[in-house]
Amino acid sequence: MKRLQLASIILAPALAASLLGMAGRPNASRVDVVASHLNAPRVDVVPPAVTIAEGLAEDIQADLETRNWTMAQTRVAELQKNRLRLRVLLPAPKIPGYEVAFDSLTAQLGRHDRLAALKSANQMSRDIVTIMGNYDLTVPIQVSYLDVAGRDAIYAAEGGRWQDASAAVTELRANYAIVQARVAGKDSTLDQHVRQQLNGLEVAVTAKSVTQARAIATALLENVDLIERVF
Repeated sequence: MKRLQLASIILAPALAASLLGMAGRPNASRVDVVASHLNAPRVDVVPPAVTIAEGLAEDIQADLETRNWTMAQTRVAELQKNRLRLRVLLPAPKIPGYEVAFDSLTAQLGRHDRLAALKSANQMSRDIVTIMGNYDLTVPIQVSYLDVAGRDAIYAAEGGRWQDASAAVTELRANYAIVQARVAGKDSTLDQHVRQQLNGLEVAVTAKSVTQARAIATALLENVDLIERVF
């Protein structure tokens, strides 16, 4: 998320080594990745190249939602420039899936394949969030994964990929379970709304209702923004 807050402004010398917490686990499930961040080594500051990539990936998704292809292409050009900065920071093999997702996004934009482009852009967001999870963040990384999984649920439902939509709901529940106690302690009404939305989204996905799944997931994402303020 572009709204992640950092806990420190001192760049750690162990940056390169600390970024690789999950790189050696290609078969790890999404839930495993979430849980692993609880014990992952931390460094202090998220480099600008990483935050820029994360912000642009989200912006592109917003552009695609309104079918603003021109702006999406402009942002991809910005991502290409930033890609070079990322490669200096982290060689391509050390960015899990990011390079593949970027190339896929570029091709899909050229074909005006909206849903496929949204999926690739969100995969880029996921890969960047995974990298961010190695830093000392004020807002837990699970909140960022809520954002990514919520968008995954929307795109999967719209594409009729109901198994993927169900997996997104499972991931949403796993992430929220980790931060729920803090949310409930600070704002019990927000916690109640989120739990109701998770239940409602599961029902909508089971019923294969695109309209309901999108509406509920969109409302849930709005509450994810509120959850950030709890921390």
